[in-house]
Amino acid sequence: MSFLLFRASFLSRSSFSNRPIHLNAKNTLCTSTCGRLSAAGNRENMEIAPSNTNKVSVAAAAINDQEFSPELLRFFYNRLFPYQPMFKWLSYGNDPDNDAAHIVRDYFACREFSFTINDDIYIRYQSFRDASEMESAIQKKQPHKIDIGAVFTLPPKDHHTVKAEAFKPVERELIFDIDMTDYDDIRSCCTGAKICPKCWVFMTMAVKVVDTALREDFGFRYILWVYSGRRGVHCWVCDPNARALSNDGRSAVVEYLSLPRGNEKSKGKNGGLSWPLHPSFTRAFDILEPMFESGVLGEAGQGVLDSENSWDTLLDTLPDEDLANRLRREMRRLTNAQDRWLEIKSQVRAASSAHASGNARRQSRGGRAGNGLFALDLWKYEVVFQYCYPRLDVNVSKGTNHLLKSPFAVHPKTGRVCVPIDPEDVDNFDPFRVPTLKALAAQIDAYDAQNAQNASAKALPDYKKTELKSAVELLERCVVDPVALATKRRLKLEREKEAAMIGDF
Repeated sequence: MSFLLFRASFLSRSSFSNRPIHLNAKNTLCTSTCGRLSAAGNRENMEIAPSNTNKVSVAAAAINDQEFSPELLRFFYNRLFPYQPMFKWLSYGNDPDNDAAHIVRDYFACREFSFTINDDIYIRYQSFRDASEMESAIQKKQPHKIDIGAVFTLPPKDHHTVKAEAFKPVERELIFDIDMTDYDDIRSCCTGAKICPKCWVFMTMAVKVVDTALREDFGFRYILWVYSGRRGVHCWVCDPNARALSNDGRSAVVEYLSLPRGNEKSKGKNGGLSWPLHPSFTRAFDILEPMFESGVLGEAGQGVLDSENSWDTLLDTLPDEDLANRLRREMRRLTNAQDRWLEIKSQVRAASSAHASGNARRQSRGGRAGNGLFALDLWKYEVVFQYCYPRLDVNVSKGTNHLLKSPFAVHPKTGRVCVPIDPEDVDNFDPFRVPTLKALAAQIDAYDAQNAQNASAKALPDYKKTELKSAVELLERCVVDPVALATKRRLKLEREKEAAMIGDF
């Protein structure tokens, strides 16, 4: 049955066509409004018909001029999706065909995947023995979205065969989700799902701050950053100790990476920060302030300090009203936002020193220090952090059982592939230059035309003919290769230790 015929026949028979539909591993329908089973589904009617060949042609994929279409998606899953690299990553060396003693042969089989297929049909508790089985399922169901979940006590597809308490997550990467919509209160350029180069700088800031903290403060090494395909970024921390964290441990990490909550009555003054600042906040400020100056201030950024209204709003948060009034007069004299920020910092620094001297004199005479002793010192940090500090979705990170969109999935609204991001080169990442399905189809067409007489080129995996080659190599460089090397070293040490113990005996 063709895709279009399937869709027409399904919609004509379904009473759920106006609401998203969820489907569990046994293909039982339920609506998203109730979250409970409500009707039996017919398996043949619920799956998009598989292709007759594993080589979907580029011409067939380019039937229309859209960035996303069923034809392009089928082409992508049949020729470009990196099944084997993804399997190597998510199995962490646990190959089910390897009989070595240290191998957990059902490790990958216990990993949950979920698919969202056409018309918002949501299928949970999918699981696969190996890369080949995963490839067959994806090519058969043609999901518009792929999510990855935890490793469970048994294969998720068999969860209905045991009692609920016997089916529970045992391991999962520590994940973070940062979405541009959480910055809508400070964005002046875009709102909602829209992004532009001006506001994408907030994602760049988030990657730099979170990546640095994860590596320097927690010692994590195997970290994968991924573009969400539309308006955000995802982070996967793959170190063994990160994957083994409890929900409480995950909550503690995300709390550490978040700003402390201030007093709601403070109205922007004397927020949740306290003096002296934790070293992680000092480091974050050093990362963020230059980006605040270049990417938030003025017309080139979010218009902060670019007009009287904007500087009045900012100066209203100063804990010293006399200083704020003096600075308002200075703002009119200066001609650009960067100079205004430098003037503000200079006068705040001077006022803070004067406050500190006055408090020291009062204390020497037996008096008490003023309540605002450190308020001015903290103010510039609070301003920069208000705009620039990462805004994490806490609920995504703290639950072991939370699913997150798979790398190399395709966003159906943009046609963009969710490619990895190099945190060391994040300044140069451009979401508008991410490969789309249509662009990838054209790249394969061009490569094949240029190498028509090259026998070795014909044997090359199709993704290596496109921009996806560098994206897959980044996945391998960030997590696959270093994890494999670390595992090899660990096993060598264990063998040497065992040999030494046998020798001593």
